[in-house]
Amino acid sequence: MKRSGSALIIVLWVIALLSVLIGGFAYDMHLESRVVSYQRKKLKAIYLAKGGVELARALLARSAQIQGATDPDTLKAEPWYLNAKRLRQGYAVVGLTDSLGEGTIIVDIAPEPALRNVNTLKDDDWERILEVGGVPEEMWSELVDSFNDWRDADDQPNLDGAETDDYYARLDPPYKARGRKGKSASLDTVDELLLIKGFSRTILYGGPLTEDDTNSVAIPGIADLLTALKDSGEQVNVNAAGKRVLMTLPGIDDTLADAIIDAREGLTAGTKMGDDYFFKDANDFFGRIPDLGGIPPDDQQRLRSLVGTVSSVYRITSIGRVHGVEYKIVSVVTAQR
Repeated sequence: MKRSGSALIIVLWVIALLSVLIGGFAYDMHLESRVVSYQRKKLKAIYLAKGGVELARALLARSAQIQGATDPDTLKAEPWYLNAKRLRQGYAVVGLTDSLGEGTIIVDIAPEPALRNVNTLKDDDWERILEVGGVPEEMWSELVDSFNDWRDADDQPNLDGAETDDYYARLDPPYKARGRKGKSASLDTVDELLLIKGFSRTILYGGPLTEDDTNSVAIPGIADLLTALKDSGEQVNVNAAGKRVLMTLPGIDDTLADAIIDAREGLTAGTKMGDDYFFKDANDFFGRIPDLGGIPPDDQQRLRSLVGTVSSVYRITSIGRVHGVEYKIVSVVTAQR
């Protein structure tokens, strides 16, 4: 009887041990299966995103064929025609979606000159950008002076600025300003602003001005207004610029920015279906926005020099999505015109 009881206990222990082993094996198999499934979906999403970039490049190439009213009906009937036409006219193409198998491609094609080029900004440009970004006015002087010192050729700091010897060389770890010893320089990326005295991630990307303070004022930031791409130039493409970017231009307030967007999209009174409403040039821009005549003459002159209507440099953002798994590619390309 004792032997039978001992054997039963041993059998139960063996069964329990086998259950644990089988359960662990099943869990490992389940985990590995999920990892493999995720990797398979990610790989598909990567190739979809790459396909989205090629789709955007093809549209940009097609846009060079667009002439406008003289385009033959056979060309206008092509499924890509309307998006290619918008690109030709200087607009952005946003949210272009296509399905392929079990996945989806989402593509944005945005003219890079729809942003302000950080390397061409003057002091008054900076003040308007900082105002739109919600940065308190008492911080402007330090930010503008420090930015100018970072890029300029001399080693003498401006009143509220900073140069290598008096500031950056004393940090831990130390580093040097971009421009120095008789050579001016440009920023390579917008994120480089974070190296400059006074600039913070909050100023660039928004959020509470005071960390760990739930009552601190939150600001929208300035990074979405800027580009550092040298090829984008100083002019701003008013056919593609967003409202906040338009408000950084001389004399453009909230109301005028809305009027510009309505005019270029054909949303103003008296517009007709099928007409093209993009701004052809600076003269067309000023002619179709009458209220621009009410801004100060100096602002008008500066604004005219900044108005652009076409682009040759584009930022492509392509997202491949497969059953909740996403992969994003951002690419900057130059289109031949």
